[in-house]
Amino acid sequence: MKLINFIFLLMVLASCAEKPMDQEQAKKVVEELIMKTDAEDFDAVSDLYTAEFNSSEPMDVKKEKLLQLKKVLGDVKSLEFVSATHVAEFGQPKKVVVEYKVLHSRITSIETFSVVEDEGGYRIASHSVKSEGN
Repeated sequence: MKLINFIFLLMVLASCAEKPMDQEQAKKVVEELIMKTDAEDFDAVSDLYTAEFNSSEPMDVKKEKLLQLKKVLGDVKSLEFVSATHVAEFGQPKKVVVEYKVLHSRITSIETFSVVEDEGGYRIASHSVKSEGN
Protein backbone atom coordinates (compact mmCIF):
# COMPACT_ATOMS: atom_id res chain seq x y z
CA MET A 1 0.00 0.00 0.00
CA LYS A 2 2.86 2.39 0.81
CA LEU A 3 4.38 1.68 -2.59
CA ILE A 4 1.11 2.55 -4.34
CA ASN A 5 0.82 5.80 -2.39
CA PHE A 6 4.43 6.65 -3.20
CA ILE A 7 3.91 5.99 -6.92
CA PHE A 8 0.72 8.06 -6.88
CA LEU A 9 2.57 10.94 -5.16
CA LEU A 10 5.33 10.81 -7.79
CA MET A 11 2.76 10.88 -10.59
CA VAL A 12 1.04 13.92 -9.05
CA LEU A 13 4.32 15.78 -8.66
CA ALA A 14 5.39 14.94 -12.20
CA SER A 15 2.10 16.19 -13.64
CA CYS A 16 2.51 19.52 -11.81
CA ALA A 17 5.83 20.30 -13.46
CA GLU A 18 5.65 23.25 -15.82
CA LYS A 19 6.20 22.55 -19.45
CA PRO A 20 9.22 24.30 -20.92
CA MET A 21 8.82 27.41 -23.00
CA ASP A 22 8.52 27.05 -26.76
CA GLN A 23 12.00 27.68 -28.14
CA GLU A 24 10.75 28.37 -31.67
CA GLN A 25 8.32 31.01 -30.41
CA ALA A 26 11.14 32.64 -28.40
CA LYS A 27 13.36 32.70 -31.50
CA LYS A 28 10.54 34.24 -33.52
CA VAL A 29 10.14 37.12 -31.03
CA VAL A 30 13.90 37.74 -30.97
CA GLU A 31 14.16 37.76 -34.77
CA GLU A 32 11.21 40.12 -34.98
CA LEU A 33 12.85 42.49 -32.49
CA ILE A 34 16.13 42.50 -34.43
CA MET A 35 14.37 43.25 -37.71
CA LYS A 36 11.97 45.88 -36.27
CA THR A 37 14.92 47.63 -34.60
CA ASP A 38 16.81 47.60 -37.88
CA ALA A 39 13.76 49.08 -39.64
CA GLU A 40 13.49 51.70 -36.86
CA ASP A 41 9.89 50.65 -36.13
CA PHE A 42 10.08 51.64 -32.46
CA ASP A 43 6.34 51.35 -31.77
CA ALA A 44 6.53 47.67 -32.71
CA VAL A 45 9.79 47.30 -30.76
CA SER A 46 8.19 48.48 -27.52
CA ASP A 47 5.47 45.84 -27.93
CA LEU A 48 8.13 43.10 -27.99
CA TYR A 49 9.65 44.02 -24.59
CA THR A 50 8.10 43.14 -21.23
CA ALA A 51 6.13 45.80 -19.38
CA GLU A 52 8.83 45.82 -16.69
CA PHE A 53 11.59 46.44 -19.25
CA ASN A 54 9.55 49.20 -20.91
CA SER A 55 8.95 50.92 -17.57
CA SER A 56 12.68 51.00 -16.73
CA GLU A 57 13.14 54.16 -18.82
CA PRO A 58 11.05 56.23 -21.24
CA MET A 59 10.75 54.90 -24.80
CA ASP A 60 12.34 58.11 -26.12
CA VAL A 61 15.52 57.23 -24.21
CA LYS A 62 15.42 53.63 -25.47
CA LYS A 63 14.84 54.89 -29.00
CA GLU A 64 17.94 57.12 -28.83
CA LYS A 65 20.02 54.22 -27.48
CA LEU A 66 18.80 51.90 -30.23
CA LEU A 67 19.50 54.52 -32.90
CA GLN A 68 23.01 55.03 -31.53
CA LEU A 69 23.58 51.27 -31.46
CA LYS A 70 22.42 50.99 -35.07
CA LYS A 71 24.72 53.85 -36.05
CA VAL A 72 27.69 52.01 -34.52
CA LEU A 73 26.78 48.53 -35.81
CA GLY A 74 25.25 49.39 -39.17
CA ASP A 75 22.30 47.78 -40.92
CA VAL A 76 21.48 44.12 -40.32
CA LYS A 77 22.72 41.94 -43.17
CA SER A 78 21.99 38.46 -41.75
CA LEU A 79 21.15 36.53 -38.59
CA GLU A 80 22.52 33.23 -37.37
CA PHE A 81 20.95 31.37 -34.46
CA VAL A 82 23.67 30.31 -32.00
CA SER A 83 21.92 28.77 -28.99
CA ALA A 84 18.92 28.66 -26.69
CA THR A 85 19.05 27.75 -23.02
CA HIS A 86 15.99 27.07 -20.91
CA VAL A 87 16.35 28.55 -17.43
CA ALA A 88 14.09 27.67 -14.52
CA GLU A 89 15.26 29.11 -11.21
CA PHE A 90 13.29 28.80 -7.99
CA GLY A 91 11.25 31.92 -7.34
CA GLN A 92 11.91 33.35 -10.80
CA PRO A 93 9.79 33.16 -13.95
CA LYS A 94 11.02 30.58 -16.42
CA LYS A 95 12.84 31.99 -19.42
CA VAL A 96 14.72 31.08 -22.55
CA VAL A 97 18.08 32.75 -23.12
CA VAL A 98 18.53 33.05 -26.89
CA GLU A 99 21.78 34.00 -28.57
CA TYR A 100 22.23 35.19 -32.15
CA LYS A 101 25.22 36.11 -34.24
CA VAL A 102 24.16 39.19 -36.22
CA LEU A 103 26.12 40.37 -39.24
CA HIS A 104 25.77 44.15 -39.53
CA SER A 105 27.24 46.35 -42.25
CA ARG A 106 30.00 47.58 -39.89
CA ILE A 107 30.54 44.83 -37.35
CA THR A 108 29.40 41.34 -36.36
CA SER A 109 27.74 41.17 -32.96
CA ILE A 110 26.72 38.45 -30.54
CA GLU A 111 23.34 39.39 -29.11
CA THR A 112 21.79 37.69 -26.09
CA PHE A 113 18.10 37.94 -25.20
CA SER A 114 16.13 36.71 -22.20
CA VAL A 115 12.63 35.78 -23.32
CA VAL A 116 9.83 35.29 -20.78
CA GLU A 117 6.13 34.64 -20.97
CA ASP A 118 4.44 37.96 -20.21
CA GLU A 119 1.00 39.41 -20.74
CA GLY A 120 0.05 38.80 -24.35
CA GLY A 121 2.69 36.17 -25.11
CA TYR A 122 6.45 35.89 -25.25
CA ARG A 123 8.35 39.11 -24.58
CA ILE A 124 11.98 40.12 -24.20
CA ALA A 125 13.05 40.89 -20.64
CA SER A 126 16.67 41.77 -21.39
CA HIS A 127 18.95 42.29 -24.36
CA SER A 128 22.73 42.58 -24.48
CA VAL A 129 25.06 43.20 -27.41
CA LYS A 130 28.79 42.57 -27.71
CA SER A 131 31.09 42.53 -30.67
CA GLU A 132 32.18 39.13 -31.88
CA GLY A 133 35.43 38.02 -30.30
CA ASN A 134 34.98 40.02 -27.07
